[in-house]
Amino acid sequence: MSSYKNTILKFEVGLMKISLLSIFLLILPYCYGYSMADVDSIKNVIETTDDDSLKIEAFYELARQTRKTDVNLAIEYCEKSASIARETNAYGQLADALNYIGILYYGIGNYEQTLHYFYQVLSIYEKNQDSVKLGRVYNNVGLILTELGRIEETIEYYDKSLKMKIAFKDSLGLSSTYSNLGLAYDQLGQNDKALEYYRISLKLDEKHNDYNGLFVDMSNIGENYMSRDNYDSAAHYFEKAMSLFNQVDDPYHKAELLEQFARLNRAQGKYSRAIEKHNNSISFAESIEAKSVIANNYNGLSKVYKALGQLDKSLEYYEKYVALHEELFNEEQSQKLKQIESNYQIQSRENKITLLNKEAQIKDLNLAQNQMLIYFMAGVIVLIMFIIFLQYKKNAYKTKTYSLLRAQNEEIVEKNKNIMDSILCAKNIQQAILPDDQKLKGVFSESFVMSKARDVVSGDFYWFAERDDKVLIAAVDCTGHGVPAAFLNVMGNSLLNQIVHESNVLSPSEVLAELNSRVLKSLKAKDIYVQVDDGMDIGICQFERKSKRLSFAGAKRPMYYFHQDKLEIIKGDHFPVGGNLYENNRVYSEHTLQLEENDLIYLFTDGIVDQFGGDKNKKFMYRRLKELLKGTIEMPLDQQKLAIEKTILEWQGNNEQTDDMLLIGIKV
Repeated sequence: MSSYKNTILKFEVGLMKISLLSIFLLILPYCYGYSMADVDSIKNVIETTDDDSLKIEAFYELARQTRKTDVNLAIEYCEKSASIARETNAYGQLADALNYIGILYYGIGNYEQTLHYFYQVLSIYEKNQDSVKLGRVYNNVGLILTELGRIEETIEYYDKSLKMKIAFKDSLGLSSTYSNLGLAYDQLGQNDKALEYYRISLKLDEKHNDYNGLFVDMSNIGENYMSRDNYDSAAHYFEKAMSLFNQVDDPYHKAELLEQFARLNRAQGKYSRAIEKHNNSISFAESIEAKSVIANNYNGLSKVYKALGQLDKSLEYYEKYVALHEELFNEEQSQKLKQIESNYQIQSRENKITLLNKEAQIKDLNLAQNQMLIYFMAGVIVLIMFIIFLQYKKNAYKTKTYSLLRAQNEEIVEKNKNIMDSILCAKNIQQAILPDDQKLKGVFSESFVMSKARDVVSGDFYWFAERDDKVLIAAVDCTGHGVPAAFLNVMGNSLLNQIVHESNVLSPSEVLAELNSRVLKSLKAKDIYVQVDDGMDIGICQFERKSKRLSFAGAKRPMYYFHQDKLEIIKGDHFPVGGNLYENNRVYSEHTLQLEENDLIYLFTDGIVDQFGGDKNKKFMYRRLKELLKGTIEMPLDQQKLAIEKTILEWQGNNEQTDDMLLIGIKV
């Protein structure tokens, strides 16, 4: 990658015919005692079979299995696959193996070898006029030209790829080319056109439920917004990509996303987070020898340490970056790339000559075909009679099949109804477990809880507890939304009740520290949250009825309060409860206030401020929330709740709700 741009690319891997290998791997556990089709099982296939086609496929699969742990070994296996395919004239499998070798070399930053193998694949498909696969290899050649900065040539190859895929209805391959076209236009500075192509790719991947594709699309859209200095939107899409982190099995793309997010953190002034993400990105990149990504991280760390005033460290990482960058783009490599392109042009011309010779042979064959025409017509008549008979049988079969499909459709409808009934039941259970709003009104007659779930069940919840003269109130935002967040919701409510009622912990800061410890222990955080900001954001306060003294602690959530109609803000700590990107033993700050009659207190989650809407389709933001609260403080709290709900709904317009929303209002 170039140092100034790190948009994630989409390669396309050829699809080998693996049906025979799949059958072999299903049989092997019974023949050799294996419990799964692992690397040893595939090696047994190679040792026991005499079928060359199966050996080609087995070596190819070994390359795929070992790619993440040993790239050089993966290349060696793929070379063996290509060697057997070349000896047996299995050109389709040869092209697939060569294409995958090119992708492996790209991952370790060897563009010379990448282009060398891609041009071999291109030559094979042009010679055999395989239009569908030509569309895919044009896409891959375009990627390498992008790396070399030859954007105009890149777009020509992408346009060729796009036309072929549309003509031959290669819907699965369209997403990658649209995404890579976006990359090309981004590098030309045409950000709006690039974003248009990224969104087309996103819709296609959503249609096919392709998690890897969605991961790349949201990373690229985030990078596009970051290039415009729109950091809120960039962070929104990077976080959506991070939510798929554990569902993506590609260390290269993971490394690139972490490097992108690190650059965003640096631009936001969040230097400690930037350093952490750069180091995590380097770990992933080193595991697959992705030198270009490592170089970008060195450059990023140099800039972070320079901003921190640590000039020695900044210089150290800059020297590492320069050394690695020169290794990737030296003059000798540039000359070799030109030679590879020249060899491809010569091979391409030879392929055209071969095609012209074939056309001449076809003209000679046409003369002989005329003599066969009479025999052919007689055969056609017999064939038509046979087709009529088959059509009769086909119609009978269709009638039977239609009846079967109708029965199956009715069964699917019933199952969908059962699933929705189960989710609604889960909602009722969740509402039964969580505290009733009336408990809050029993202590504060002037109060409200505004809760609006994005899906049927919510990840945000309000929590309430009473102990003697003290009342504890919390607004909790669990990571994500829908059913997964609802599970965290119920767990968080249960843990808070245990901490307060069983362990008698009443200080807000101590409650957060104990909750953090129990969440990490309950979810086995070391196994689940590797490199992912996951957990709960909480604002919690303790109110003493007699003294009207209030204590507050926050995990990434603030508390707003009005004293004599003046808005005051108490910020929470920058780390959440749970998650594995921070130290386990966290200390939360506690703030104490002396409240007076008619003071107003607000606790809320980020669903309101993150809601997209308005004329320019931007986030609601904290500024608008402050203005909204200031404009409604004179209202009774029941009317204030209605006014806030109406304003948010009007702002949202036709947009989907971005996240769960929760706002708690209390008047002393």
